[in-house]
Amino acid sequence: MEYHPGGDDELMRGAGIDGTQLFDEVHKWVNYESMLEKCFVGKLKSTTPVHRRDSVGKSLSTDSKNGPMPPPSMKVPQVPAVPKFDWFQTKTTVTLVVYTKWKSMKSDFVVIDYCDNKFLASLYIEDYIYYLHIELAEAISLNYEVTVIKDTGKTEIVLTKERPDQQWSSLGRNLERHNKVVKVKNQEIDYRRCAVDCISQVTHDSKLLCLSLPTGSRMCVPIGYHVHIKHKVSGMEVVRSYTAVLPTMTGEQDKRVKDGKVLYLMIKIYKGGALTPWIDSLNTDDLVEVSTFTGDFDEQRLSVCQDLVMFAAGTGFTPMVRIINHCIEDPKSLVNVKLLFFNKKEEDILWYDQLQALAEKNDRFSVEYILSEASESWHGRTGRITLDLMKNSLPQQKNQSSLLICACGPTPFTNLVTKFAKELGHSGSEYHAFQG
Repeated sequence: MEYHPGGDDELMRGAGIDGTQLFDEVHKWVNYESMLEKCFVGKLKSTTPVHRRDSVGKSLSTDSKNGPMPPPSMKVPQVPAVPKFDWFQTKTTVTLVVYTKWKSMKSDFVVIDYCDNKFLASLYIEDYIYYLHIELAEAISLNYEVTVIKDTGKTEIVLTKERPDQQWSSLGRNLERHNKVVKVKNQEIDYRRCAVDCISQVTHDSKLLCLSLPTGSRMCVPIGYHVHIKHKVSGMEVVRSYTAVLPTMTGEQDKRVKDGKVLYLMIKIYKGGALTPWIDSLNTDDLVEVSTFTGDFDEQRLSVCQDLVMFAAGTGFTPMVRIINHCIEDPKSLVNVKLLFFNKKEEDILWYDQLQALAEKNDRFSVEYILSEASESWHGRTGRITLDLMKNSLPQQKNQSSLLICACGPTPFTNLVTKFAKELGHSGSEYHAFQG
């Protein structure tokens, strides 16, 4: 009702009555029959109740001594309402408007693919994907602007006309996915052929890859989400998950990340691994199959917590990169961020210099390193994750709801942190485990 141009008062004129005449007064030119054709299920047919007979010929009635029995309840599967969709144009732009009504909606949840004038926008709304799939009437440039109104979830996708001042007579022709809603878990994951833009060495066995999305595509990976990389090795398809990171924690960021043109992945190379030896052999301009993002981290939890404590082991550090950056760089954030970083040796610590520089520069960020195979020259902490270590690392506070604990690393490590968090009395709302 909130999106009806006439408002509540106009709609209430037809409440509980046949509104055909009122509709014709305002919208007589609209062919409502064709608009509602897809909603037609069938004509209601009344039937008389059927009384079955048991083996001795007695009628099995639905009546009881207390009167007629109610019909058996049937669970109707919940199908999300299809969002309202509209569009308008100016001399230079065409704007697609989707009313998601989801207050947690953000621009990162809009993925765009455009090729041969076929436009596909995938909007991730809670557990569903809503599609705009159109063969556009005219050509557009490859720069998109996506904005979301926070309180209503209203999402606008602004397309720039390739030929300014050209008036479009229509948006174009609807394609097979258009205006459809599917559950995320039921939708097959899409992959895109991304090109290696650049590669840099992080440690002796870890690399930072910058991957460029195909021309016409836009994908901004949400904070804490990951993508899959797949490749055929000896005739067998191998898939691995990697969390998107940033090019740096202390320097100038790559604007293309925010524009959805590139993504950065930090990957540890295992000599005997199934996929990483191939990744280690990649060169600039080589192609990599990269999926659409997946994940379940709720970024809004960062805005309500006062203390954020992260337990990371090895490349389990990667989900923490953008979380740290978000909390530290956001001028409105007052979150105290603490990272406990577990590694085997000092040479294994990812971005050690950058973490040190960030801690010295910002009072709200601290980092502690724990090594399991430290050399004699190491003066920091040694050992592995324990209940006492975790307990002593968490802030002592009465209001536990202001605390958020995050953990990521090899499965045994993450499981231990999860176990210890529960033993210390922390609920699911105060804890998030990143599982690969």
